[in-house]
Amino acid sequence: KRLLLALATLVLLAGTALAAVIAFDSPARPPVLKAGNAIPGIAEWNFATLPERRSVKARDDAPLHYRLYPGQSDRVIVLVHGSTGTGVEMHKLAQALQAAGASVYAISLRGHGGSGTTNGDVSYLGQLDDDLVDLTQALGLDKLGIRRTLAGFSSGGGFVLRIAGGRLAGLFDDYLAISPYIAADSPTGSRDAGGWAGVALPRITALSLLHAIGLPWFQGLPAVAFATAAKADESRTPVYSFRLMASLQLGRNWRSVLAHISAPTRIVIGAQDELFKA
Repeated sequence: KRLLLALATLVLLAGTALAAVIAFDSPARPPVLKAGNAIPGIAEWNFATLPERRSVKARDDAPLHYRLYPGQSDRVIVLVHGSTGTGVEMHKLAQALQAAGASVYAISLRGHGGSGTTNGDVSYLGQLDDDLVDLTQALGLDKLGIRRTLAGFSSGGGFVLRIAGGRLAGLFDDYLAISPYIAADSPTGSRDAGGWAGVALPRITALSLLHAIGLPWFQGLPAVAFATAAKADESRTPVYSFRLMASLQLGRNWRSVLAHISAPTRIVIGAQDELFKA
């Protein structure tokens, strides 16, 4: 009886501690980075050439927004933006790829740029994967005879690698990850992503434990705040929920995900990247 009572007490204490961490821990926004408020040189961009925003519907009828830079119908590139951004930040890259002949779709992931239903959140962990399937089908990119590339920057680059090494790898023929976020403990990782992200590590750990035992509770709570003074709107997403953060990332088994990549894939990073170790 004493042993059972002791075990029950330990379980109660552990549960209470877990609940307290989930309830009261929250991500602290780090000091604002200059590049966190605006892309360097963006003031000189010619936004008169920005294509109109278009939309398709996901399986839950939520809108998924994109901008099309038309080119060859049999050569398609889908561009994924970085953390806090939208498809608009891929404008210059999209123009360059269009000039090389490709049809480019600069998408705004759910939780960003008005896609989905809630800024900084998804409905369940892994929903971004399902959205990508819905987007490619709605746009007819799953047809034979089209060479498809998925390319992404920063967090979007990490998402590209997640797809390339996961169950949906067959959606695209090849992959390009530009300065991708792989994992905090990867060789390219740095503390708090070089000052870009403030992470609620105790809350993330607690929610990860719950998820591991099949309890997707409280995953809509904030988990990461970024080093920007921007407010949450259709232009920026300064805070991510746990399930949005996890939906973008390769996860704890990132080495296995990378090892499973079989399609032609290139990872590119600048030698003097400010956030990651080249």
